[in-house]
Amino acid sequence: MTAAALAPEDEARANFYALLARLFYAPPDAALLAAIAAAPPLEAAAGNAPLAEAWQALRRAAGAARPEPVREEFDTVFVGTGKAEVTPYLSAYLGASVTRDPLVRVRDFLAARGLQRRAAVHEPEDHVAALCEVMRHLIVAGDIDSQRECFTTFLAPGAGALCDAIIRCEQIDFYRPVARLAKIFFALEHNAFDMD
Repeated sequence: MTAAALAPEDEARANFYALLARLFYAPPDAALLAAIAAAPPLEAAAGNAPLAEAWQALRRAAGAARPEPVREEFDTVFVGTGKAEVTPYLSAYLGASVTRDPLVRVRDFLAARGLQRRAAVHEPEDHVAALCEVMRHLIVAGDIDSQRECFTTFLAPGAGALCDAIIRCEQIDFYRPVARLAKIFFALEHNAFDMD
């Protein structure tokens, strides 16, 4: 299945995952900031008014942002020297109740679907950007069962805590609306998978 064959709601979901993957993987450059700022607003249809408001806030933030301060924010908060202020690795938010190494489970899930980390990528597979990219791929592939499993098993358990940690971080400016948008989007995804 190609992206052109996707239903509009699935295309929108895939696009949200792609944007979140990009923003959580690396700071946006000037072109991406301009594209976000110039993107059309979302229609506030029933049930998605919070998402439309969060998208508008991100558009405003992108319009006011400059690449260098955003890069410094990203490096300070997500990379850091020593220990990062906020870790983008979702396994860190799972707590001690997890009985099996979550990273092994992610790798097993990917391998069963013929997917693996690219050799040029150094981040482990539990990085929020990697899991968002996997979700985008599964949506484009039309694999709803794997989408549900990936989201409920690997993304949802730690994503809310990650977004909360970003929102609470004092050094955050641009990434606060990114985290709010992500948190609302992930909550909508959670509700949709619960209804299926």
